[in-house]
Amino acid sequence: MASDSKLPVVIFGVLVALIAIPFLLAHLREQRRPLLIEARVVTASAADPVFREGERHIPAGESVEAAVALRFGRRGEDGRWMSPIERLVIDGRNTDHERSGTWPEAGRSLRVFWFSVECANLGGALTAENARERLEYRTFLAPEMGRGLLAERLPEAHNDDHVGPQQVPEQDIAGTVRLYARVELVEAEDDVRPLQAVTTLGSDAIFDPKFPSIYHSADLGDGIDGSVGELFRLPGFEPRSETGPWNDVTVAAFGRPFTDLVSERLVVSSRTLASVAVSGSPDLDPADLASLGRLEVTTDKVTSRGGTLHWGTEVNPGDLLVEGDRWRVLLEDDGNGDLDPADAVLHCWGRPPEMTTLWASLENETATMELMRHER
Repeated sequence: MASDSKLPVVIFGVLVALIAIPFLLAHLREQRRPLLIEARVVTASAADPVFREGERHIPAGESVEAAVALRFGRRGEDGRWMSPIERLVIDGRNTDHERSGTWPEAGRSLRVFWFSVECANLGGALTAENARERLEYRTFLAPEMGRGLLAERLPEAHNDDHVGPQQVPEQDIAGTVRLYARVELVEAEDDVRPLQAVTTLGSDAIFDPKFPSIYHSADLGDGIDGSVGELFRLPGFEPRSETGPWNDVTVAAFGRPFTDLVSERLVVSSRTLASVAVSGSPDLDPADLASLGRLEVTTDKVTSRGGTLHWGTEVNPGDLLVEGDRWRVLLEDDGNGDLDPADAVLHCWGRPPEMTTLWASLENETATMELMRHER
C-alpha cells in the first residue's frame, strides 16, 4: 500500500482507538466492581448474641434482633461476608466478615426491603379440598423494620390490617415471626430500578432449616404453658372432615396432619390452642381432662349447679371451658373473685388467637359450657 494511502487508515485506527479506550476502561472497571452474590437473614437474642440462620425459640420478654448478612465479591470469586453485627455464624460455622452496613464502593449504596412472611388468610373452616389454598404463606412488606442491613425492630402483623388490632401478650413480642429480605444495589436511593438485587429464602422455603423463624413465648401466669405464646399471629383455622378424624384434613395438601402443622407453628385451632396452653403439646389426650361440671354462661353471669364459682377454689388459671368445638382457656379473674363474663380468657375461633373476656368470646347471648381441668 502506498504511503499516502496508509495515512488515512492510520488516522482512522487512531480515532477508533481513542473512542474505544474509554469504553474499554469502563468495561474493565465494571468487571472489577464488587457484585452482590448472596443474602441471608440472621437473628440474635439477648441471651445468645451470635447472629445465625434458622429458627429461634425465645423465652417471654427476651429481645431479638434481625440482620442481613451479605456476601459480595468480584466475578469469579467466592466473595466475603459483610453485616453491621459483631459475631456471625453461617452454615453452622463462625464466619469472618466486614462489620459494615454500607457498600464498600463510592457512588453506590445498599437499600433493604424487609418483609414478614405470613399466611394470606386469617382463618376460617379448613377442609382437605381448601387446605393448600387457605394456608398459603406469602410476603408482606414491613417498612417499620427500616431500610438497613440491621433491622430497626421486628415486624408487626400485616395480614390482619382489615380486622383491626387484637390483644396479644407483650404487644409485638409474643408469637411466631418469619422474615424475608430483598437487598438492592443502587446509585441513588430514589432509583426505580436497582443495578443488582439479591433475596433471602422466600415463602416457599418455610420448611427449610435455615429459614429465619422466631418463636416467642409468653408469660401468661401460673397454670399456662409459656409456649402457647408462639401460637399468636398464626391463622386460626377449624378443621372440618366428613370422612375421617378432624386431624386428617390437611394430609392431602401438606402430607402431614393438622397437629403437625401446629407444632411447626403454621396454623392453630381453638382445640390445639387450649391443648398447648395446658400441656405444651397440640395432641392433648382427652383422658387427661377431668370434667368439673357444666356451666351456663350469659352476658352478665356464669352459673353452675352449685351457684357462683370462685377463683382459687372451684376454678383456676388454665381451666378449660369447652363449648362443642370451641375451647377457651381461663387466664385470670377481673378482681371480684368470682367467675364471671368479665374474666380474661385465651380464645381462638376462625382467626388468630387473642386474649379477651369470656363475654367477648360468646357467639350468642347464652351458652352451655363444660368446665374441664388438665390432670398434670
